[in-house]
Amino acid sequence: MARRCPFTTTTASYLLGILTPQEHAEFDRHVRMCSACRREIEELTPVVRLLTAIKADHASANGQPG
Repeated sequence: MARRCPFTTTTASYLLGILTPQEHAEFDRHVRMCSACRREIEELTPVVRLLTAIKADHASANGQPG
């Protein structure tokens, strides 16, 4: 069984834009050298896009800013 990178738990937060600027920069540097984290980004990106679209649609339907 392949060992996963402990930073992969940060990937969703990175994609959602909820990391601090320092955490974001640190993860940016890390992901350049980590294939596991790059793979995690590739796998989670469609999910994050879908959830963002659903959130915007829901907000629009309820008269809220997206």
